[in-house]
Amino acid sequence: MALWGVLVGGAAPHDTAAAQIVVENSFESAWATTTAWTLEEDLRIWGPPGGYLSMIVAVAADSRDHIYILDYVTQEIYVFDSGGGFLRTVGGQGDGPGEFRDALGPAIGPGDTLWGADQRAPRYSIFAPDGRFVGTRTRRGAPSGGTGTERCTMTPDGSYMDWWTRYPKEEISGDMSDIDLLHFHPLRVSPDGENQDTLPYLEFTQQMAEMPSQGARRPVLFGPGLEYALGCNDDVWFAHSGEYRLYRRSLEGDTTRIATLDGVTPPAVDEADRDEVRALFERRPNPAMMNDYLRTLPDKKPIIVNLFVDGAGHVFVVPETSRVDAGTAIDVFREDGVFLGRVAVPEAVNINPSRAYATGDYILFAGEDDAGTPYVTRLRIHR
Repeated sequence: MALWGVLVGGAAPHDTAAAQIVVENSFESAWATTTAWTLEEDLRIWGPPGGYLSMIVAVAADSRDHIYILDYVTQEIYVFDSGGGFLRTVGGQGDGPGEFRDALGPAIGPGDTLWGADQRAPRYSIFAPDGRFVGTRTRRGAPSGGTGTERCTMTPDGSYMDWWTRYPKEEISGDMSDIDLLHFHPLRVSPDGENQDTLPYLEFTQQMAEMPSQGARRPVLFGPGLEYALGCNDDVWFAHSGEYRLYRRSLEGDTTRIATLDGVTPPAVDEADRDEVRALFERRPNPAMMNDYLRTLPDKKPIIVNLFVDGAGHVFVVPETSRVDAGTAIDVFREDGVFLGRVAVPEAVNINPSRAYATGDYILFAGEDDAGTPYVTRLRIHR
């Protein structure tokens, strides 16, 4: 799992308690309303012809089951057909038409058009279903600060859903790692790019600690964050990763549903986690800084590693608990908050839980083999 807490989320500014419905779930109810699911890996993609994937930041699929993989190093989007055959490369590193400097997305729109956001340009590049570059739209607002790279999506009317990051404190130093309070606004961009509506924000305050070796505060490693995902019905699902409690909120800012799952114990921060912190300082030894980070580690890690949704009314949670390693299981909820059950990830698959894309039939994950070579896996859902 990531050492740093996700820099998003929190309570909505327009919550109305009277409208909230609380759904309390337990493992005893698992698969009580539907047949138990299993996952089977039926495809693994290593890269384009003659090459390999390097740093996968996002995956997506269109209505034809074509698979889109955004590689951050090359700033290219590789497109494969439903059988894993390579079709084309979209984008590339640069400032020219259809190129990216710091790409987000990709997001599939109506008619299988493709939108790719660029944090540094800033603009949206739009491509036709056959990969032809169509045009650009200006991207307004603050960059999302590296979060949300796999969370951009499209609405049925063709609007692109993006995120703005805002720092509500009046004075912000040049050291961005000292910021504890962040606001993340969903941003709805019309198909022509003319209307870009900032919607009520998610708020998150990082868990910070004094670091004498740096003379400043820094985020606590393995500290809690908030996972979030845009839903399919003009809503947002989010969860504070330190507890198993999911929230469904309208884009207008009203929390309408809360789903809990009992009997879940957070994992302890153990010696393997401490070794992971020590490994951060192998190349640039700094004993004082390393000791500061080790000293401020919490006793427990977050329970929720990632949260994402599909287009068929399901919410997926990747948990890490005292009995479940991150990336080995996925919890499935209906969009009304009812817990369906926990499904195991095939043992041969080593997924990156934060790089996921779900449809009604399968889930795409970024992964890597034992040697650290990245790939994208497709896990077919059997009901």
